[in-house]
Amino acid sequence: MIKRSSNGPMPLQFQEVGDTGISAQMMFLSQSGKVYVLDKAENNPVNVTGKYGAHPAWGAEYDPNTNTSYTLDGVATNTSGAYDDTDGGTAIRMLDPCSDESCNWLQGETSFNTSAPDTGSWLQMTGRRFYPMVEVLEDGTLIVIGGDTLGGYVNTAAQDNPTYEFFPPRGAAQAFPLQFLSDTLPLNLYALTWLMPSGLLFMQANRSTILLNYTSQATVNLPDMPYAARVYPASAASAMLPLTPDNNYEVTILFCGGSNPPQWGNDQGPGFNITTVAADNTCVRISPESNNTQYQDDDFMSEGRSMGQFVYLPDGTLWLGGGVGMGTAGYGAGMSIGQSYGQNPVYMPAVYNHSASPGSRWNRTGLTASNNERMYHSTSVLLPDSSILISGSNPNADFTTVQWRTRTDTERWYPWFYNNPRPILSNPPSSLSYGGDSFDLPLGSLTDEGTVATAKVVLIRGSFHTHVVGFGYRFLQLQSTYTIDMSSGNATLHVSQLPGNPGPTLFQPGPALMFLVVDNVPSIGQWIMVGTGELGPQPTQANAPLPASQIKAVQNAGGNSAPSTAYPSIAAATSNSAAERLAFPPFPSPSTTFTLKPLLLGLFCGVVVIKWGSVSI
Repeated sequence: MIKRSSNGPMPLQFQEVGDTGISAQMMFLSQSGKVYVLDKAENNPVNVTGKYGAHPAWGAEYDPNTNTSYTLDGVATNTSGAYDDTDGGTAIRMLDPCSDESCNWLQGETSFNTSAPDTGSWLQMTGRRFYPMVEVLEDGTLIVIGGDTLGGYVNTAAQDNPTYEFFPPRGAAQAFPLQFLSDTLPLNLYALTWLMPSGLLFMQANRSTILLNYTSQATVNLPDMPYAARVYPASAASAMLPLTPDNNYEVTILFCGGSNPPQWGNDQGPGFNITTVAADNTCVRISPESNNTQYQDDDFMSEGRSMGQFVYLPDGTLWLGGGVGMGTAGYGAGMSIGQSYGQNPVYMPAVYNHSASPGSRWNRTGLTASNNERMYHSTSVLLPDSSILISGSNPNADFTTVQWRTRTDTERWYPWFYNNPRPILSNPPSSLSYGGDSFDLPLGSLTDEGTVATAKVVLIRGSFHTHVVGFGYRFLQLQSTYTIDMSSGNATLHVSQLPGNPGPTLFQPGPALMFLVVDNVPSIGQWIMVGTGELGPQPTQANAPLPASQIKAVQNAGGNSAPSTAYPSIAAATSNSAAERLAFPPFPSPSTTFTLKPLLLGLFCGVVVIKWGSVSI
């Protein structure tokens, strides 16, 4: 077990820990252990000097172990001015993360000319895409959806890009039309999209919902979204709920919060004081490929929230933090305080338990509020120790120190189990397949069946987080059984590979964090590779049957079974665990070769930073 000092972080509370140097509009955890942070081009106080001369920093590498940051260079010009960067409207940027501050962005460079086609390189998209959606497909490639040409509060027909394309391109680079995006104007930026087990894409924008066959371009209409808009700039918290054996790996998607103003205005702004509109407090869920594809009410939140962000915790709950109680995402002149289109920051987090009984899914027992507002352009990511790193907030056109100020500071939130003794994930496989033979994990000196029966292995697929959207984010629990050997006093967990059926449409290939969870307390997460580690069709096969769970009795000298003293459960090992468990009850290019080693690519304001493995040229 891993023990933490008695004067360590306080569970269920925030701790201010460091500074990234720039505002974290975009953030992701890499396999190197570093967190990469990106901002828009603005006059940040931290400068970087590199290939493109000296200019304000717009990217940083943050080490959560030392809480120190290192600025990264990016495409810029040497002329004066804080915003003299080259045009990112069609650009794709790639990063092979490192641990020694030697890595930097691989990126296309185009002149800042909004009337020029400025495309053609393999690191260019087919057109300008500001605020597009990105989802990982079953072969590890990416689909890039929608966006507009120049940005703004909401989209307009004059600058809409109602198409999708693939990266790497499938044959000649081509964009495919998608009428759904035109039909959902003006609310079609960051159209919320998830790959379904069938291989279709679930998509939600404005109040409309569809399933898309991206190969045939056929669509199926699903029910309209009730209560409020959930996409940007309404910006609800949304997540695919954990995929588990208990729910038969059925996909259910949760939406909480958003906004329902009387009008949405245009790309120049809402057209009225949007901060007078209370954010929505409703939560709804939908299982798009079930026998009942209706939106269903879930437990509503204690307050309305726009720009709240969900983060998976390894125990199967969802942490919700940040956001505002009035208004929406975005910024402009003439609002109530500063430039922000959102006001009344929500400082108090909440924890959602998807498998709890209706009426008891939200929990705030023992939680405390943050001292720091996390409004527009803030992000949160899960770290391997199960704490959450939170940074950013800048609802302004440029860096500012006036309310609401640009925030570059970082804080961490610690879950209820943080100081508890942890299970040890010992010798896990370096990769997992879709189907095939199971593998064993030692549970150590455990003979208490009640505790051993709670053991499970979960995978959390990391995400590129921006604008409260997690690209490619999902959580899956593997099937498992156990053996308790009373003679040795040890237990073993028998763990299945990922489901061979449906395979990679359920959980896409690429890096993921693996956690061993016992009595709802997780180990330190370790990176593993899901699938072959290369782009392309992933092999699938049937899953080998797991052995039945069993207890091997102690044999005495006469051959008869003798009782053995059971070891205490992990949750009972600390004096405060009972109270904590009451607070958080258990829940049931042409010549380019691509591989799925640690890489990041990304998409924001036309800058692609899409997440996966590595690229070799």
